[in-house]
Amino acid sequence: MLTDTKIKSLKPRDKTYRIADNNGLCIEVRSTGTKLWRYRYRYNGKASMLSLGEYPLIGLADARKAKDQARLLLDDGINPIQIRRQEKFEAQINNLNTFKHIANEYISEMLSSRSDGYINKFKKSLEIDILPVIGEKNVKDINSADVLYIIKSTVNRIRTNGKHGTGEVTAMNNQKIIGAVMRYSIATLRAETDPTYAVRGVLMRPEIEHARPLTREEQALFRRGLDNFKGSLTVRNALLTMSYTMLRSIEIRRMKWRYVDFESKIINFPISTRSNNQERTTKKNRIHLVPMSNQLFSLLKSQYIESGNKEFVFPSVYGNNSNTIGNSTLNVALKNMGLKTVTAHDFRATASTILNEKDFDENWIEKQLAHADQNKTRASYNHAKYMEQRSNMMQQWADIVDSWKDINDP
Repeated sequence: MLTDTKIKSLKPRDKTYRIADNNGLCIEVRSTGTKLWRYRYRYNGKASMLSLGEYPLIGLADARKAKDQARLLLDDGINPIQIRRQEKFEAQINNLNTFKHIANEYISEMLSSRSDGYINKFKKSLEIDILPVIGEKNVKDINSADVLYIIKSTVNRIRTNGKHGTGEVTAMNNQKIIGAVMRYSIATLRAETDPTYAVRGVLMRPEIEHARPLTREEQALFRRGLDNFKGSLTVRNALLTMSYTMLRSIEIRRMKWRYVDFESKIINFPISTRSNNQERTTKKNRIHLVPMSNQLFSLLKSQYIESGNKEFVFPSVYGNNSNTIGNSTLNVALKNMGLKTVTAHDFRATASTILNEKDFDENWIEKQLAHADQNKTRASYNHAKYMEQRSNMMQQWADIVDSWKDINDP
């Protein structure tokens, strides 16, 4: 019989050899020095050999125990190798049923028509908060306690970071992602329950801070600040374009040179097919026409010198030139200008408030803000409505924005 001392003393030879222990157990010594446990037995009159692991990871006592378990299977008429194959098969199936595997499958199968931006956000949420907790778990074993832990951890992470709110919105989004993957698992017969259901209502969405008009002091600080702007010319021009046009920040970022018609003095945002390579250009994915004021025309001519050889009007200042400026670039720039509580969306509220106060037709204002017509058929044909009036209104609005430089200090 073998002992640990004897096993350790076994040296490699030119060819593999085996030293017996008892009742079919032996250790195999390979020319590389690797030592493997083997159990030799007969099943239905046929010689077979079962691998029990590598020494010293599997010690002598454990090897004998594994051999005894295999002998019990033989006594019951069961081939240990068949059991081993079944265990490997079940392990492979289990690996295919992990949350990580199914989440990747969900992205491939169910999100193929979504934008690259949406998919990247989906993947980022998985990577940061979700997969570290349940990525390697079988979807059948994921429970509401796991989801609750992820929710609470997400809130704690964001509050500790202190840069992006209190965390409830991100945590609720993570809960939605988990729920989507779990419901896909149920539909594909790999899970039976959605563990996110039990924790619905655990978090309350924080009250939305609606856009507000800029104060006179903020108007002056913004317009004067642009003349002494410390950032890049592209970001400065994007900010000024935002103030002149009443566009959303996402529309500023995704504006392409092919939308800009200098001859007609119009920016034409088209309908997007929303394939992976073409994201929607406006919030409601409708045609939107923006008349150019004289100021905007001159500004875009200047910006064309900066980025006319690129796809986007306001491309990323750093990194890949095929990308747009970041989704937080404009808000960060405003904060750096001293406008700590002002967001890009507040400029739309400012334009709406001031133009309504000056008795411009509400329909013109709403059309220029690209607020969606509830009648989709009518909206699809009305994108060019009031163009002459809107063009005049946008020129007057650009003049108002420029006049902010002359606001007297309080």
